[in-house]
Amino acid sequence: MPDGLKYLLIFIALVVAYTIVKVIGYMRQSDRQWQQVDKSKLKEWVDDEDD
Repeated sequence: MPDGLKYLLIFIALVVAYTIVKVIGYMRQSDRQWQQVDKSKLKEWVDDEDD
């Protein structure tokens, strides 16, 4: 396998790993923020059902 291809594959793997780590971090941050929300002030929506 050419050296250039090895470096390209390593770079792509690092970008994918970085993206996965960032997404997991944002999901955890979102979960923490949701836990801190005062849910008593949330509006309850009534779904319009066409039954």
